Amino acid sequence: MSLYYLLFWSLSARKEVKVPHSDKLSKFAVLIAARNESEVISHLLSSLKKQTYPRNSFEVYVIVEKESDPTINIVKEFGFQYFVRDRLMDGRRTKGFALQECIDNLWRNNIHYDAYMIFDADNILDDNYLEVMNDLRQTGVMVGLGYRNFTNANSNWLTIGSSLMFAYMNQVTSKGRSILFHKATLMGTGYFVDEKIVADAGGWIFTGMTEDIQLTSYCYYHDVYMRYYPEVCFYDEQSTDFKTVHNQHLRWLAGYMQRRKFLKKAGVQYDYHPKNLLSFMNFEFNCGLIPFVIFNVVISISAVIDLVFGIISIFHGGNPAQIGLLFGLSGFQFLLVYMSFVTPAIITIIRDNERMNLTTKNKIIGMLTYMFFFYDFALAFLDGFFHPNKKTNWKRVKHTGEVTNSAIK
Repeated sequence: MSLYYLLFWSLSARKEVKVPHSDKLSKFAVLIAARNESEVISHLLSSLKKQTYPRNSFEVYVIVEKESDPTINIVKEFGFQYFVRDRLMDGRRTKGFALQECIDNLWRNNIHYDAYMIFDADNILDDNYLEVMNDLRQTGVMVGLGYRNFTNANSNWLTIGSSLMFAYMNQVTSKGRSILFHKATLMGTGYFVDEKIVADAGGWIFTGMTEDIQLTSYCYYHDVYMRYYPEVCFYDEQSTDFKTVHNQHLRWLAGYMQRRKFLKKAGVQYDYHPKNLLSFMNFEFNCGLIPFVIFNVVISISAVIDLVFGIISIFHGGNPAQIGLLFGLSGFQFLLVYMSFVTPAIITIIRDNERMNLTTKNKIIGMLTYMFFFYDFALAFLDGFFHPNKKTNWKRVKHTGEVTNSAIK
């Protein structure tokens, strides 16, 4: 396990290979699932208006659920298009189904694009984001994304924890996978996908609780050329209240655990035997997180057992040396677990110090609380186990439009 993480940490320090500028232009459809997002969507639409990419080479479609949604008036003010969904039956309220409906409507009207750009309503883009994504696509990349930055990372310990997690996924996980396998880890937004990928799949089939995980898995098993390119940023708002963060974690866990069912439905044949690079790549994707989880669960349980036996020994007049040993073992094991979170947090801060734009105080808070932020995934797992309906109940994340990152112009 240590060698695996050391490899990816070392790759994260590697200098990025610049993508050459291309005069050849892709035709992009920018798709934004945005029901009731009138509070925040102006930031994104404004950043799309400022793009250095030629306006006649991309079209924006904002997807809503009602004609009465005030988001539509804002879309009209910016001169972009909107699409109103009409298939809102139970089980179809996810972002993935919104994207599916919009793409199906475009195809029915014989409207096609070279690639689809997927954003969330709370995103903000660097002025040259589409231009750089086009440069990336012209190198042969079929699915690509830039650096996920944050509009409000300094708000509280939850936004700090989220920013550390996504920064790690950016600069360690995605960067390592791009270098080793020409793959990347999609994180819900900020990416483009070539229309050929969607067409080959039979349409937008990525409609589960986590469409990004489904698309990432599909690309791995079909060896689609992906690339993470951190030279350009999109910004994302992080949730500031625990309930919302917990519901997100529950949804992400449910989506991660549903991957096998989705891939089987998509007609993917499994082959875990590491006979070649493709199968090893799939093995890495499936097992990259599992050793870390197993390590922490086993060590945490062992630490609790030693602590309990130490306490019992005190009340039963146990040997002082034995009691000291039990408490010492328990403390050491808790320290191992704690450091397994502190270490990647420190590495992430060192690697991404300027980009993350965290204050010195919040860097310290992030390192101290990162473990507790992640422990909510354990709570989310238990919550989903005892309340299965929550795993299929997609809830809209409320946004405030808060922008405190000084790097955003």
